[in-house]
Amino acid sequence: MENNEPALIGQRSILFFALLTLSASTTTFAAPTTNTKPLTERSFQDGDIRGIITEKSTGKALKGATVQIRELGLYAKTDENGHFTFDRTPSGQYTLVVSYLGMLTVEQTVTASKQPIAIALAENSIALADVVVVGQENRKEGATSTIINRKAIEHMQATNLGEVLQLLPGGMTTNPSFTNVNKTGIRNVGNSNQTNRSSDYMSSLGTSLIINGAPTSNNANLQSLGSAAILNGTSGSSGSIGSFSTSQGLGADMRQYTADNVESVEVIRGIAGVEYGDMTSGAIIVQTKAGKEDLQIKGRINPKLTQFWAGQGFDLGKNKGTLFVDLDYTRANDKQTSAYAAYNRVNGSAQYSKTFGQEKPLYTNTYFSFGSNLDNVKIDPDANAVPQLNKSQEYSYRFSTNGKWKVNKALARQLNYTVSLNYSLQKSYMENAGTAGISAVGSSYTDGTFEAPYLPASYINKAWVEGKPINLFAKISDEFYAKTGLFTHRILVGTDYRMDANSGNGKTFDPNFPYRTNNLNGYRARAYKDIPALNQLGAYAEDRMTARFGKRELAIQAGVRMDQLQPFSSDGKTAVSPRINVSYDLLPAFTLRGGYGIATKAPTLNMLYPENAYFDVFSLNYYKQDPKEALALLTTRVYETGNDQLKLAKSYKKELGIDWKVGRGQRLSITAYHDKIDNAYDYMTTLNSLQYALIPTYTVQQEVAGGKPILSDVVTNTPYVFTYATPTNGRQIINKGAEFDFDMGRFDAIRTSFQLTGAYQSTKSTTTIPYILAQEVPNKTMTRVGVFAPRGTDSERLMTTLRAIHHIPELRFILTLTAQTIWIDKERNVDYSSLPIGYIPVGSDKPMDIVYFSEAERQQITSADRDIYLSLSDATFRTESWKPLWLFNMKLTKEFAKNMGFSFYANNFINNRPLVRSTRNPEQFTKRNIDIFFGTELSIKF
Repeated sequence: MENNEPALIGQRSILFFALLTLSASTTTFAAPTTNTKPLTERSFQDGDIRGIITEKSTGKALKGATVQIRELGLYAKTDENGHFTFDRTPSGQYTLVVSYLGMLTVEQTVTASKQPIAIALAENSIALADVVVVGQENRKEGATSTIINRKAIEHMQATNLGEVLQLLPGGMTTNPSFTNVNKTGIRNVGNSNQTNRSSDYMSSLGTSLIINGAPTSNNANLQSLGSAAILNGTSGSSGSIGSFSTSQGLGADMRQYTADNVESVEVIRGIAGVEYGDMTSGAIIVQTKAGKEDLQIKGRINPKLTQFWAGQGFDLGKNKGTLFVDLDYTRANDKQTSAYAAYNRVNGSAQYSKTFGQEKPLYTNTYFSFGSNLDNVKIDPDANAVPQLNKSQEYSYRFSTNGKWKVNKALARQLNYTVSLNYSLQKSYMENAGTAGISAVGSSYTDGTFEAPYLPASYINKAWVEGKPINLFAKISDEFYAKTGLFTHRILVGTDYRMDANSGNGKTFDPNFPYRTNNLNGYRARAYKDIPALNQLGAYAEDRMTARFGKRELAIQAGVRMDQLQPFSSDGKTAVSPRINVSYDLLPAFTLRGGYGIATKAPTLNMLYPENAYFDVFSLNYYKQDPKEALALLTTRVYETGNDQLKLAKSYKKELGIDWKVGRGQRLSITAYHDKIDNAYDYMTTLNSLQYALIPTYTVQQEVAGGKPILSDVVTNTPYVFTYATPTNGRQIINKGAEFDFDMGRFDAIRTSFQLTGAYQSTKSTTTIPYILAQEVPNKTMTRVGVFAPRGTDSERLMTTLRAIHHIPELRFILTLTAQTIWIDKERNVDYSSLPIGYIPVGSDKPMDIVYFSEAERQQITSADRDIYLSLSDATFRTESWKPLWLFNMKLTKEFAKNMGFSFYANNFINNRPLVRSTRNPEQFTKRNIDIFFGTELSIKF
């Protein structure tokens, strides 16, 4: 929580820790031991759970299979003979989860026994009757989430990680696109026309992407021409994100990550465990392939894309571990017939897994990846357009290592660690024709009036931006368990540290031809390596309690997290985030669940340390053909744009849901949610970013042949009003709705299973501070600036997706037909008005403050008050409401024996693209459905 908020949550957190300590002090912990003898030679003791994992088709032992006891948090890997051991566990019934690369995960209820447990894993192949090629709802770790396994990813033929999220309830089908940044969000109604842009950006920024236990970070991405978006309709403005492709201010650019090396994806939409920090929307947890696997090569082609991928897992020998390596090459064009918007991706990775020791084994996983992502967008010269070229290059290197060490102590059963280091080299380049006409450009970094040289009437604006983001993450946690009466406690305590910095050269321009525009805002070079690093320190504790009452189970996941932003400085900020998930089996087949949690997201470096605003105004513009006789005087005003009152963005999540096993193989899940984000980040004009200045104006008293003119002693001061955007917490976003997933099971007579998913989603994004707009009136000095009520947008969408999955295991064949329907699609503007709620007087003798109107005064304002009246069209007040829309898609997968596979898909295969009239602007028509699109894939194993 922020330092100035009530301490109620903090008191509850202290109480939680006190109860946790009391529980530990009054509980008898098992003193585990480990026996390294072969399984057949060991004598069983009370509480032992031991077994062997084999491959179902061959009966061979599986080395390196992962075995977990969910309720206790215990973790083990099978040895060379496929054996695993958990010694002297507390008495009770537990869920054993067994997984292996390329195999179907098996869950089995177990108790301590004197007989070894034998589990055979089957290959995750469409030759199996129970193969899953859709997303599955998951409640096993408390939070509401969806699991998307390897076969589901392969069946949908995902070209990048972002496409996988189409399998979520409410996920919309889209065609592959690589020539724009692929931002993602969770439970947010986004709009393709960016009318809800602020909520889209915050949802993306607040979504954490975690790969093999290590979170990625975009906090140090500074690829922009300025810190803030340009403000229109003002006397002056400063800043621009640039027209090149950039994910600055967003979360991960999902197109940079291939989906072919992914073993599973879990998308947490609800209240995540307290070990996950620096997020407000949710988390996308990715596990890439690790272990032994035959060489596989894939080729994929569609009208916009050509892609090749190869991967293989090696067993390096007894006690030497395994190594999985892969390489991806992707080339995409915006249009099949044009190469003027192109994207190239080269990704590769290596993942090494090894177990060290036997008595207290350490299970390690080390991951290294590199990526090259190149954007190249330019205007087709045949179109006779203004010359323009935009390029973005990013070369990234990611290293992470994580491990689980079975210490086998009462209060330290298992120690976990994760360390990651990411480095990227980002290069952006932009050129355009600039402003026609002979002019001068300012270059001063300080206030003052300076002489500036005249530049040619026409030249190419060029800008270079070089960033070198560095992200460091380290986490260590302790897991242990205890029994108190009927409850089994899985306790987790830990701490983590994050550092985000940028050592790049930053923005640079051609010194002989500086970047110029047709307004007053000025551009300056800035070195990113001079910007301080962002540091975050977190600590957390959590208890996952389970109790069984016959066939019914009560599960409680309760914890608290504390985060500190810039803990090593005097202006650090602290937040406390309690979270809880509860589920109870009201009936053996009917579960009720609910949750509440708080999460925080730190601002990015661009928000914490924004660039100054520069304004360059002519004090004298005296041009002559002879450069010796010309004189240009520019007055520069510099303003700091930082906001030292910036707070942490904070989300408050509430959920209520049910899970109902309707019948044999049938299941229904419904979740209602309410997610509120307070202190959401946005760039806005505030009272502090409205500046009044007097600019000196000079006149020529006498011309001098062959020399500079003589200026008059009379200098006048011309008033100017400058506005710029500053980082604020001035937005609130409320996402609410309901999601459902109805698995209707398989109808054997027609060899088809059906799944119906959908969501009603509502996103209301409103500002929490007044809207300030400076408007110029021709031939009139600005004396006041209009202040308008906070406003925003309210969007809602109801969408369902029906999937019919026709599966013939004997033929290794799956055909999925999808009918996606958008029943409701609406958007309206909230609290827009042409009438201001007040004004800010501007002048040398007037205090910069808001003067509010009474309602009677407000109603007397008309369009004649052009400086404070906001002209809005009738369309502003209309609700955009579209009619229902249908989309039909098809996906086909066929395996030829075990070594070759063929896949095909077609989106919008009936080519339904209705031309629909807009209700907001009736004169406009839009084709709402995506274009008809298709693609093929060929896979070969050796």
